[in-house]
Amino acid sequence: MKISFIVTLSVLVTAVCAGGYQGCLERVWLFESYVIDQHNPVADQKIGWQCKKWNNANGVCEGDIWVACKGRQGRTKCNFDDFQKFLGNQTPEIAKVSQGVYRADGSLDNTATAKKCLWAWRNGGKPVFNFRGHKAVRNGKVDHNDFIKRIGTINNANYNKPDVRKEATDAAFKRVDDTLTRITQARQADHGPHLIKSAKNNLPGMTIIERDMGANPFYDGPYTPPATPKNPSPAPDTPRWTTVDFEATINWVTTPSNSRALVTAWLDNLYRTGGDNSAKEHWQVLRSYKTMKDQTNRCRK
Repeated sequence: MKISFIVTLSVLVTAVCAGGYQGCLERVWLFESYVIDQHNPVADQKIGWQCKKWNNANGVCEGDIWVACKGRQGRTKCNFDDFQKFLGNQTPEIAKVSQGVYRADGSLDNTATAKKCLWAWRNGGKPVFNFRGHKAVRNGKVDHNDFIKRIGTINNANYNKPDVRKEATDAAFKRVDDTLTRITQARQADHGPHLIKSAKNNLPGMTIIERDMGANPFYDGPYTPPATPKNPSPAPDTPRWTTVDFEATINWVTTPSNSRALVTAWLDNLYRTGGDNSAKEHWQVLRSYKTMKDQTNRCRK
C-alpha cells in the first residue's frame, strides 16, 4: 500500500450517510442540481421527484408513481426551503426556520445555507435527517452510493445538453462543482476527530501529528451533538478543523519505514479487513465521490 493510498483511505474516508454539516451541504448540492434540471422539459426532469409509495422490502417504487416538488406560497418552482419540506422528516419547529441564504444574483450561498440548515436541525432537537434517494430523484433507491452517482450523472448529462446549459448558465454548474468539493472537505473534517482518537489508541508509542484544515464554517461556540446509537461518543465542535497528518506522523521518527508499516497495517485493518462493516462502507462512499469527480472531468465536453 503506497502512502498516497494511505492518505486517501484515512483522511478522506467518511460516514455512509451524510449527517451534520456535510449532510446539509449535500442538500445544497441536491437543490443546486435541481435548479439546473428544471431547465429540461417536465418529461425529462429527474431531480425533485419522489416515490409516492416506496416498498422497502422489495426496493421498488410501487406503481412507479413519482411526485414532483411543488412550490409554496404561489411559487411555480420550489425554493430551498420548499425543497427541505419536500424531503421530509422536519418537525414544525424546524420547518418554520428559513434556511436558504441567497446571494445578490439569486444563487444560493452554499456555506451560509448549510450552516443555517445545520443549526435549524440542532435547535429543533434532531440530527440532520439522512434522506434516501427515492425521496429526491426519479428512480432513486435507498443506497447512498447510488444517490451520489445518480445526481452526478444527471448533472453531467445536463451540462452536455446545449439548451439546458445555456439556460442554466456555466456559473450554475460551477456552483454545483464547488459544493461537491466542499462536501468532500466537510466529510474529511467530520471524520478527523475520530481518526485522531483512533490513531492515538491504535498506534501506541507514535507521536500523532495533526493537520490544520482551516476554520470550522459552522462553529458557533461550544457545542457537543447528542449521542446516538451509531455515534455514542460524538466529538464536540471546534473552532478549527483538524485531522491526522500521516506523512508528518510517519516521518516524525528516525525509522519512518517502520512507522509506515504500522500505519498501513492499522488502516488496512480499519477500512478493509477488520470486522467493522461500516468502515468498509465508508470507503465505498469515498470511491463514489471520486468516481463522480473523474466522470465530471471526463464527460463534460
